[in-house]
Amino acid sequence: MSNQKTDMDVFFNPKSIAIIGASESFKFGYTMTNYLLNSNFKTYPVNINKDVIFGHKVFKSINDIPDDIELAIIVVKNEQVLEVVKESVNKGVKGIIIETAGFSETGIEKFIQIQDEIEKIAQNSNVRIIGPNCVGVTNFDNKFTTAEIDFNQSIEEGTISVIAQSGVLGNIFVEWSASQGIGFSKTITLGNKVDVDEIDMLEYLEKDKNTNVITIYLEGVKRGPELINILKKLNKPVLILKNGRSEIGSKAIKSHTGSIAGNDKIYETIFKQYSGIYRVNNFYEMFNIAQVFATQPLPKGKNIAIITSSGSLGILACDEIERLDLSLAVLNDTTMQKMKSISPNWTSLKNPVDLGPSLFMTFSQSLKAILNDENVDALLHIFAVPQQPIKDFSLPITPHLREMRNLSTKLKKPIIICVFGSRWVVEYFLKHSNKYKIPIMAQISHAIKAFKYMHEFAQSNKNINKKIEN
Repeated sequence: MSNQKTDMDVFFNPKSIAIIGASESFKFGYTMTNYLLNSNFKTYPVNINKDVIFGHKVFKSINDIPDDIELAIIVVKNEQVLEVVKESVNKGVKGIIIETAGFSETGIEKFIQIQDEIEKIAQNSNVRIIGPNCVGVTNFDNKFTTAEIDFNQSIEEGTISVIAQSGVLGNIFVEWSASQGIGFSKTITLGNKVDVDEIDMLEYLEKDKNTNVITIYLEGVKRGPELINILKKLNKPVLILKNGRSEIGSKAIKSHTGSIAGNDKIYETIFKQYSGIYRVNNFYEMFNIAQVFATQPLPKGKNIAIITSSGSLGILACDEIERLDLSLAVLNDTTMQKMKSISPNWTSLKNPVDLGPSLFMTFSQSLKAILNDENVDALLHIFAVPQQPIKDFSLPITPHLREMRNLSTKLKKPIIICVFGSRWVVEYFLKHSNKYKIPIMAQISHAIKAFKYMHEFAQSNKNINKKIEN
């Protein structure tokens, strides 16, 4: 793949767009067509059987459009895709996104051949192609999307970017993350990868000033050596969810995006070899940890303090801290004295600090004392209060969040909140936490793993800085 090729930026900031197979009937591509035609992006609908779509004049072919077109989005039937790709190349487009499915993943010879033809076109032209069998890209910074995303609903902007092979999943995790207040910069679904692959996108995202954390859902890699080279060079944290660990999983991948999964042990070794590359076990873990990287300062060390209203949950967190080779911070006597002066005599003030039912009265002062302790590098707040007292006494959560944010920023110490309880309690936190950019999660294990990876990343960055200084 030569460097003379079009820059990946055409997929995220296209000056002009053609949707080929545009439709206003309720089927795949409907939301995207409606959104782009009514957006500020210069978009032309192409459909051989229609004259008007959503009030816009329709062209029979991309070559009938009087303007230059930078990006072609293809949603026609699989039998017609090859012809449309050829027409788009003749038109002089820089990028093509083929969302249509039904190619090599079917195992049917005819469609495997069509995909091979498309691959040859990509190799022999300057046009870059994403897909087929994907939902393309979303750029949350300028609100450009080829996916079924409705920007009229509240969707968080952020600094996390996602590379995934799977299409529909791309839309689902955006919805889930938005509901959790997790913000994205770019999401990319690659499908069958006739041309553009995760290596191209890693190179692009490494340079992208709006991306601070990269997450990848990986099913298989065609360019193994190049993947290793790019992973070596990356200076941003990369969280990788690699499936196909099992024999059954590997077989299923083949029929999903037609990719070969490869030996999981090889991947495991590669991921462990390079600093800044972290393997995760599921999507919730991936985005929870990414959110911590995106919103929190890196810890200076590995000493964790815990404030909780439940002793049992505090102990579970301690087990997790020990399991991941982190340390429970030993609090200074002055810190303990400060807390003692404002706490009922039954509270346990050794770390983990269990404030029990006095949480709302003593939290603010305890938080300040703990975070100002030089032995503390990071804080986990485990919130376990039933919804009834919160409702009955109108207990406000915003002052706590504001204080956590201010202290975290001032002292450069990361904070994570684990919320236990009913959906109402979780929603109560999410409603207010967005503004203060404090990660909210349900799993203690995700929180401790996030601290572990943040600590490792901080150490590796220190090493990079030391090397530069020497």
